[in-house]
Amino acid sequence: MPRKFLCITIDIEADYANTQGHTRLFEEPALFERYVDLIRRTGVKVTGFLVTSILARYGEGIRKLEREIPIEFALHSHHHDTETSGDRDEIELAQKTFREFFGKEAIGYRAPIGAISREGIGHLMDLGFRYDASVFPSIRPGKNGYWNTHMPIEPFRVTRGNDSILEFPFPALPTIRLNFGLPWIKLYGLGLSAALMRLFPPPSVIAFTTHAHDLYAPHLSDGVTALEKRALLRNSERGFDILETMIRRFQTAGYEFAFMSEICNHMDSLPNLPSMPIDEWRYFLFKDFPWRQNSKTTSKNTPNSPSASA
Repeated sequence: MPRKFLCITIDIEADYANTQGHTRLFEEPALFERYVDLIRRTGVKVTGFLVTSILARYGEGIRKLEREIPIEFALHSHHHDTETSGDRDEIELAQKTFREFFGKEAIGYRAPIGAISREGIGHLMDLGFRYDASVFPSIRPGKNGYWNTHMPIEPFRVTRGNDSILEFPFPALPTIRLNFGLPWIKLYGLGLSAALMRLFPPPSVIAFTTHAHDLYAPHLSDGVTALEKRALLRNSERGFDILETMIRRFQTAGYEFAFMSEICNHMDSLPNLPSMPIDEWRYFLFKDFPWRQNSKTTSKNTPNSPSASA
């Protein structure tokens, strides 16, 4: 039976729909201490995907988090802009800011809402990144939507000649392709989530998605639709408890908790890891589909026409 690994990841960025760029986790000591206590009590390891522009405001909070819990950091772009997240200049700026702060380079990258193009994957290879964690292998409508049911739900290697990079998709349940990180489990509720896990067992390797604002009710700015607000606030007062419950469930299910770098070591040891030539990379965002762009067939974020075969 294959070993099962799970990494608790946290996207460290401004709280959702907060136009002032605030992150309550680093501004409210009670929230910070509750998170530290949860990670310590459950004995898990965390990989933080960091939007490096927030280091100017929350650098000391990041240092404190690093002292208090087992955490390693990777990149989540510099500006958290889906239009530029795969650009070489954006990745290089994030890496430069990371290096100046931590004294070393990040080995992993996650693009906001998974907006990583084929060119972006190539840039990550050129710059020596070990892994990317940007693929949503599922469907989501709306302005930040995507349609990528053709992509694997298990980790795979993207290849380009002698170069390669590991890709860790966002968690999705097989067959039904439902997103299965903390934001969506809060939306489904613990009861339905447990039933779905029984019917559609999760993948054996999971980069489990969380955000700081998943743990508490975000202070939403204007511009959030009523439906979006309802989804964001559902179970928002139970974020910490739901995360702990899910950690316990995965522990019971036999998952080993590890840093993303440690999971990379495991994947590198596997003799038959699935691979995808970079020329076959197709990642589709709803906003770039032809019927949303006056019949254009290509865009900055999707180098292939969505009419191409999966």
